[in-house]
Amino acid sequence: MSSLRNAVKRIAHKERSQPQKRQHLGILQKKKDYKKRADDYHRKQDRIKTMRTKAAMRNPDEFYFGMQNSQVKDGHHKSTTDYRDVPPEMVKLMKDQDLSYFRMQKQKDAKKAERLQASLHLLSNDVDDEDLEGISRASQKHTVFVEDQKEADHFDVAKHFDTIPELAGRKFNRLRKEDIKKAAKESTTGHDEKGRETKLTRKQIEKQEKAARKIAKKLAKARAAAYGEMEARTKRAEALQNAEDRITLEKNLQGKGRKRKVREAEDGKPAQYKWRRRRLG
Repeated sequence: MSSLRNAVKRIAHKERSQPQKRQHLGILQKKKDYKKRADDYHRKQDRIKTMRTKAAMRNPDEFYFGMQNSQVKDGHHKSTTDYRDVPPEMVKLMKDQDLSYFRMQKQKDAKKAERLQASLHLLSNDVDDEDLEGISRASQKHTVFVEDQKEADHFDVAKHFDTIPELAGRKFNRLRKEDIKKAAKESTTGHDEKGRETKLTRKQIEKQEKAARKIAKKLAKARAAAYGEMEARTKRAEALQNAEDRITLEKNLQGKGRKRKVREAEDGKPAQYKWRRRRLG
């Protein structure tokens, strides 16, 4: 019987809108609007009640060390400690600690970049620009020595490396002609259950090519990510080196001796000073 009652169409009772004669009073408040306003009001009242309870239960003899360096002025807590009054010895100690941290982080980033560079090959021209994702190509050359100028003028890269002209511009994975023929033969032949060599169908060849393209795309993405990390580590090491130079300069400027500025600060690098020579002894 209940299923029959649910099958009968019912009238949807909706909240009425603002009458025409009361349009000048604005939008008529619905229940959902009242609910939001009521919840916000009760939330604020509960918070005020909690704060009043904490203030009433507070211990008047409570003490913490922050009270020694702060005071209430115009209803606001303000610190009375002026860090400009820190003695020079303390400032020098803090700068030494900063220098140690910068040097440690710089060495970590530099070693990580060296390990990445040693484990990666150079990006070749066959890698698409969209795979690089904004990473700059490595600008290195492969030098080949020949006997005379005539041989240099008629130098054939593909013939020298025993490869096809399409792979002559590669800087890595430059296959030889024998390897290309062998790979082409393996891509068009297979083996049956008895181990006999059989000819692959067109559908099987397309499936292998699709899988090879998928693997190549993953390798290109991983290679681009590794080069991006290497470049980021190198840039961070340079930034840490500039920060280390800046702190070292500040420490030297706090020392004694006459000095003059010989170059302004530029490109994140600190200014350069020249100290007057002082005779010892």
